[in-house]
Amino acid sequence: MISESNVVDGPHDAHARRNANGRPILPGGYGRSAYHVGRTPTYAVRGEGWRLWDDSGRELIDANGNFTTLIHGNAHPEIVEAAGRAISQGSAWGIPNLPEWDLAEAMISRLRGLGQIRFTNSGTEAVMSAIRIARAATGRDGIVMTKDGYHGSSDTVLLTSGPSRGVPSAVEKDVSLVPLNDIDELRRVFEASDETVAAIILDLLPNKAGLVGVDQQFAAEARALATKHGALLIIDEVISLRLSVGGLSGIYGIVPDLLTAGKVIGGGFAIGAVAGRDEVMDILDPWKPGSLAHSGTFSGNPVSVAAGAAALRLLTAEEIDRINALGDTARERASKELEPFGWEVRGRGSLFRAFPKGARKVAADLQQALWWAAYDRGVVLSSANLAALSTPMDASVVEDLTDRLIDAVAHVSAATS
Repeated sequence: MISESNVVDGPHDAHARRNANGRPILPGGYGRSAYHVGRTPTYAVRGEGWRLWDDSGRELIDANGNFTTLIHGNAHPEIVEAAGRAISQGSAWGIPNLPEWDLAEAMISRLRGLGQIRFTNSGTEAVMSAIRIARAATGRDGIVMTKDGYHGSSDTVLLTSGPSRGVPSAVEKDVSLVPLNDIDELRRVFEASDETVAAIILDLLPNKAGLVGVDQQFAAEARALATKHGALLIIDEVISLRLSVGGLSGIYGIVPDLLTAGKVIGGGFAIGAVAGRDEVMDILDPWKPGSLAHSGTFSGNPVSVAAGAAALRLLTAEEIDRINALGDTARERASKELEPFGWEVRGRGSLFRAFPKGARKVAADLQQALWWAAYDRGVVLSSANLAALSTPMDASVVEDLTDRLIDAVAHVSAATS
């Protein structure tokens, strides 16, 4: 049972706090658009391990994990201790700090073929920086991406689904989109754009594109074409780094020129990172003439990197394999039991998501209906219904989570048939 101390004076109204014009001081009542699930959800007030409590007093299974970030669950004691120790000595400084080296060393030791790293404040900022590095290193502007991928919210990468409101049309001329796993089109784009492409960006397990993985052959061809045409290969591992010690690119056996990371490497604090080959990252070396300036007031701040170093120490190969196996079992069972309802469950390792069979995209109303069906059954998914397992979960928790998800999908299927 939840204790009274877990609840902050009852359920809250997101629209209660309004400005002088009568509008919510947070647009729409949200601090970020990703919270939007069709109607106002309750508020989180406390988390511990795989559990989350909301302001109505409900205990929930947290399969959202702040959008896959909290791989060790909520308030892991070793991460809390590392962050608390860091913040007690100072939250941020304007000169170098030693904890930044600890996280850098931990990451580089995991990433085959990559020798240097710079930290940013988010995954969005990491990808944005990687694009700038690639353009500066090649002297070119063109960026190749797969259709319907997601690489954050900077102007260039918002174009993965075509023109985007608020993005200048001039940005579009430097972007080429390729259907996922279409090798012939990938070759055509490179041949047509020879000596203008700075980089190709790949997410090897794109959630926005239906959680259908990049084929090994497509990834290998992207690597080969980038090398042949003097472009850089950027692999976006902001989400997929959790899938092995060396990320999903490590499983594929492909070494990118630049790799972007975020989420799990911060232990629950804001962070991003760009890792790369020495020859590419040297462009950031301020000791060298004509270096590319990179900054950010909170980049590499001691709290985020201390928490991140603790998180990576806990994220051993054994723990990754364990939660990946739990995810594989859950995905297989859920897919089998949901087949009569016309649904399937996709993903890899500790990540999975239910889809109508064969669908790449899910209509917003159906997606939101499933979110609420899961929430009503005590499960918090991401707003796109992605489930992310965490290391505090064991087989019994994941079995319970899977039961509730199956029931939620069955309910939504019955309601929409």
